[in-house]
Amino acid sequence: MGRGRLPGAVAFAPLFIVAACARSAGGPELRPPLPVGPASEPEVAIGPPRPDPSDLEVAWAKDLPALEVECANTGAKAAIRLYRRDGAIDPEATEAFALTAADSNGPHPLHERLLQLVVKTAHHFNAKNLTVVSGYRKPRGRAEDHHTKGEALDFRLQGIDYRKLAAYLRSLPRVGVGVYTDPRTHYVHLDVRDRSFHWLDASPPGVVWREAALPDAKQAARDAAYTEESDLPVDAP
Repeated sequence: MGRGRLPGAVAFAPLFIVAACARSAGGPELRPPLPVGPASEPEVAIGPPRPDPSDLEVAWAKDLPALEVECANTGAKAAIRLYRRDGAIDPEATEAFALTAADSNGPHPLHERLLQLVVKTAHHFNAKNLTVVSGYRKPRGRAEDHHTKGEALDFRLQGIDYRKLAAYLRSLPRVGVGVYTDPRTHYVHLDVRDRSFHWLDASPPGVVWREAALPDAKQAARDAAYTEESDLPVDAP
């Protein structure tokens, strides 16, 4: 029986010898051929293609007109479209607003929510022109306020009485609203904060008088009901 297996072993011996020689010489190792099967077919997408997010449009954002912004101190002007067509805030627009509103204090980023509320207010009154009286201010010493943090804007809306403007702003949640009543001012202060506070200021230009707080019985409930959608120019869909 042992002599019967010898021919098979001898028949395969050359293959083992060739493989060993190939490995010792650094040549390729002999391997059995891989099975050849049918070529894989390309994957076919099912259903309509997904739209590119940058191509999406939101009706209110697409139709929202640009706001003409002017700085009262420098005369700088720019047409600002805060929202992209997909409803997202445009970083280039926030930068353009800050540059246009800048005065001797230089440009400084303004809080996005502050700009949202300014645009929301202009849209509410169908106003096309906004005049910035004061935006960012450099801190004096260690004193800080909402202006020094880029969280406040003193402004007017062309064609809108400052009292009506202030009354609307006081209906918004989590804001500070100051009304400057001197005949030489007649502008409104708006800032963003966690707890609303409203006041009157009758001081003339260049003079600081003590402000008079305005009662606000609905402040707590209004602030508690705040959502991010509250800042949009239109009601959330």
